[in-house]
Amino acid sequence: MSRKSNRRPAPPTPPAAQSPNLAWVAIPVMVLVVGGVVWAIASGAFRPDPARRNLLQNGTNQPAAETVFIPPVITPPVTVTTKPPAEPEKELGDTEKSALRQNHANELLKEGKFKEAVAEYEAAVKLTPEDEDAHYNLAFALAKAGDREAARKEYEEALRIYADYTEAHNNLGNLLLADGNIEEAVAHFKAALQQSADDPLTQNNLGHGLALQGKTAEAVPCFKEALRLKPDYLEARQNLGVSYLQSQKYQEAITEFKEVLRTKPDFEPALKGLARAQKLIGP
Repeated sequence: MSRKSNRRPAPPTPPAAQSPNLAWVAIPVMVLVVGGVVWAIASGAFRPDPARRNLLQNGTNQPAAETVFIPPVITPPVTVTTKPPAEPEKELGDTEKSALRQNHANELLKEGKFKEAVAEYEAAVKLTPEDEDAHYNLAFALAKAGDREAARKEYEEALRIYADYTEAHNNLGNLLLADGNIEEAVAHFKAALQQSADDPLTQNNLGHGLALQGKTAEAVPCFKEALRLKPDYLEARQNLGVSYLQSQKYQEAITEFKEVLRTKPDFEPALKGLARAQKLIGP
């Protein structure tokens, strides 16, 4: 006789009306689970640590470029000197008339009247088309007015007239840098340094361009030289700190960021850089 035949008969099945409705049990459980997930997402429980997330995205142990470099410095327009007119303007020469218009345009720039300034500089250029300062000043005003392409052409015209125009090289380099033409920008910064190696602004600009090329080791000496020439140069010190951070020299980065904050305690880029460096260096 098989074991199956020796089993006791199964008890009768209770009526269906007495069985619990599983749907009514599952719905509250699902509500609790979904609610918990929504709360966790909203509270940030599932968000990765920002520093760790950036490391994973980079695929290396270097920090991502969230801690950015301070933008390069733009050199302002040139004030054109001229003798006070002893005669009515209509009797002045073109050079004097051009100088007066450029200086008037400089005042308009200070008032934020960029289009009016452009018109004055354009009039000056018509009077003295071979005046590099007139083209340089017009380029500056055009950039302020948002016409970057026209500004670039005017800087190039200033450099055609005077190839060693340091400020024109600097500002043209900054325009190129903003447009993503980093290699051209670096070339202009280097050209500016050939004429003015002791200019801390140019050193900082070149360092910024090199850093954007990923040449951090070459950028560091530029920032250091800018600081040697101008020890209180906050932007250059911030950029040096970022360069150290990207080079994984976290202690050096911390030193530079703290020095920035000693001068300007609420400087947000330095605060972020310091926090990142301290997190990456560990306890």
